[in-house]
Amino acid sequence: MSGPVAPDGSASGDGAQPTAEPGWLGVELALRPSGEPGVLVRGVVPDSPAQRAGLAPGDVILSLDGERADRPADLVSLVVNRAAGDRVGIVFLRDGNTRLASATLEALPSDEAMMQKRFVDAEAPGLTALTTVQGSIPPTLTALRGKVVIVEFWAEWCLPCRILAPVLSEWSDRYGARGMTVLGVTSDPVITAADAARRNGMSYAVFSDETGATQRAYRAYSLPTLFVIDRRGVVRDVMVGFSAARLRAIETLVERLLAEG
Repeated sequence: MSGPVAPDGSASGDGAQPTAEPGWLGVELALRPSGEPGVLVRGVVPDSPAQRAGLAPGDVILSLDGERADRPADLVSLVVNRAAGDRVGIVFLRDGNTRLASATLEALPSDEAMMQKRFVDAEAPGLTALTTVQGSIPPTLTALRGKVVIVEFWAEWCLPCRILAPVLSEWSDRYGARGMTVLGVTSDPVITAADAARRNGMSYAVFSDETGATQRAYRAYSLPTLFVIDRRGVVRDVMVGFSAARLRAIETLVERLLAEG
């Protein structure tokens, strides 16, 4: 049997068939009450196929390409069984009226790309139910308006967080007088967080988020996650995980935001 044919007409010779990436629509879903058809759209990811198709929170998706969806799992299966780049027809309800939309599916974004779609250029969520571990900075973005703020989500057990901590401490020392503030937020209890902050050499403000309210607001479930917030309280960048190249880019952004005054 001959091997697969490459786009230029030649055989690749390795026997591997090219596979398309599964599709992604960009909706958050919820069950409807028993007996009611369709799947409730709880949220729409900004700059996603769903948003470009005109879907909005509160819509009810009934079918995709003529195939019914009565549970979130049904719709997820219908989407991922299609390929990125496929165009699909969506029948949905809005305010009791049946509507039709079409969307071109995309490949599932990375965690960092997803966070950037959700948060960049939008007002930063508030900081909720935080307990001060160290530092005298108030845990509210309103009180920090006019400053460039970096919010770091970390944990005692997170090895990349230990690598990131001295970098943020150095930034805090270097840029603090120019109007930058670093806030470290962890779901660890105060005692655990205080010990880890001391061992990791964190010289910036640290807060405990034991209720997880702030972590949920920022969707910071992968650690570390870093938000850069400008003087107006708008998110300008998000980094998920540790990357030296991304940190250099973020420092360049911070310097530019500080220079804007």
